[in-house]
Amino acid sequence: MPKVVDPMIRRKDIVAATSALLASSGPEALSLRKIAEKAGCTIGLINHWFSSKDDLIEAVLDDAANAAVERCKKVLNNPDVTLEQVVCEFLPLDRKRTSELRVWLVFWGLSIARPALRRGYKQRVAGMREQLSNEIQCRGIVTKDVVQFVDVLMASLDGIAVNALADPEYWTATRQRETLRWLLQRIT
Repeated sequence: MPKVVDPMIRRKDIVAATSALLASSGPEALSLRKIAEKAGCTIGLINHWFSSKDDLIEAVLDDAANAAVERCKKVLNNPDVTLEQVVCEFLPLDRKRTSELRVWLVFWGLSIARPALRRGYKQRVAGMREQLSNEIQCRGIVTKDVVQFVDVLMASLDGIAVNALADPEYWTATRQRETLRWLLQRIT
């Protein structure tokens, strides 16, 4: 009798394998053969779940974004948490967040040339901007120019994250936190 496998688990396995390949080797590693090998499935199963490679890449980004949102929700459930602690969830301070940000960076690069991915990128960034704006307003951190504050903060987080991925020896977790703290002291 054949082994019964939950189809949603197989889909998650494909997304996880693709995420691991993207994080370790970049988009060049994204052949269906390599993904199938890493996920322990067939190319046909990948094609069953995902209509295109872009569809699969979006699923990987959704997975990474959902993980970041869940981390943020846990942090936000504590009323004593600071804005610095919240936004640190978007920096590559550990292995998990580093992998997620590598995926995000690959998606960022691919979205420049692919309109469908660009639309998805813009939607996700708008959602993050709205969530961060709401959090800042609810906490009374900034009373005017919230949009400008969030734009500066998000652009700075992107810069810190990209530099940390490119030069992790210089941009240690401590340096990332110190830079963020310095910025927040000046813009709040």
